[in-house]
Amino acid sequence: MEGLERRISIRILILISAILLCSTSTFGKPTAGPAEEELIRFSLWATLEAYPGAGEVVDPKNPFAHPINRLKELVPFFVEGMVCGWSFTYTPSDATRNVEEYFEFKPLREYPYLESFITYTEPWVEDNRLHCWVEFRCPPHLTAWRGSWKTLGYHRISGRGQGRLTDGFDGIYEGATIALKEAVREYARSITKNKPKEITGEVLLTGLPSIGLKSGRYIVDLDFFLNVSRIINYTIY
Repeated sequence: MEGLERRISIRILILISAILLCSTSTFGKPTAGPAEEELIRFSLWATLEAYPGAGEVVDPKNPFAHPINRLKELVPFFVEGMVCGWSFTYTPSDATRNVEEYFEFKPLREYPYLESFITYTEPWVEDNRLHCWVEFRCPPHLTAWRGSWKTLGYHRISGRGQGRLTDGFDGIYEGATIALKEAVREYARSITKNKPKEITGEVLLTGLPSIGLKSGRYIVDLDFFLNVSRIINYTIY
């Protein structure tokens, strides 16, 4: 029985590998001795099945289509944060001034066809999830730019956000957005006693994205380098 289970597991991994390799234009073994600063490598997962009630159709002929499509949405988003960074604008809510909270972020730099340079390797199935390793090699100019965030001594911030599991990728995007907003919010609290009118700045995602599940919600923990461009305070008359 153990031998049969092992053969089935091997066949499953071969199938996943074939699908993943066909899902990206770059694949194969890493080139010998890539510089550590140039190679971004982390693991990520997606549930094998769509969450009940999410309205997603699962193709019985391709049981891994759902997690693979989810990974192909998640991975470029997080690589973008690590390689291009994000610029943001944050307006804290202020009930006394009748001001609603506003938060927006977008890519700080452009990287055309980023998805085509991402490699998916070593897939495995565990706890009803499809895991795989993700690799992305930065071009020299972006490697140097990323390194400058460390040498310039930018602030390090962390945040946690949640998103509904039923929302799929949108749920993780919501969790990441809240994580970034909360990280900026806590930093602002540490440097000013009064709520600012607006904060603008830039962040670079550092470390590895951490995604968990709890009570039907994604839990997203992220770390960043932070460069605050401007803090606008309310004028007191």
